[in-house]
Amino acid sequence: MRVTRRTLRGFLIVALLVSSVFAVWSWFRPYAWTVDPAARCKVVGTQVTRDRSNFWVEVHLKMTPGQTHDLLQPVRLGNAAGRNLEPADTTLAGDKEGGTTDLWFKFWLETGDMEGPLTLGINEGRLLVKANTGIPELGRSNQEYFLTNRW
Repeated sequence: MRVTRRTLRGFLIVALLVSSVFAVWSWFRPYAWTVDPAARCKVVGTQVTRDRSNFWVEVHLKMTPGQTHDLLQPVRLGNAAGRNLEPADTTLAGDKEGGTTDLWFKFWLETGDMEGPLTLGINEGRLLVKANTGIPELGRSNQEYFLTNRW
């Protein structure tokens, strides 16, 4: 079968368009399709780092414009077994005019805590951090940043 330049060029243009559409979809896809408005924020991403047989899970949140985080409300990460974990570290970002715009909560999890879904209780709402069951694949670096709750 003989392939002409015109056919090859057309195939390459179609492949480029398909890959561009996929890249745009991946970039603008939300972490979770539904967000609890009572949480007053949404999950942007989650970094998981293996530390020997345990895990550090750092959840990055973006505040809803016009909303504030209630510092007096406890923040808890709940696992499938009903265990609620307090953050080991909390980082807030923002400015005087806009208030707090970003939050990072870092949790120390044992291997058993990572087996099922993880839910973050913040303010008066709940956000799904991890939807899948099982330990996530982290690769050779033992660290992965997830942009969706399907990990």
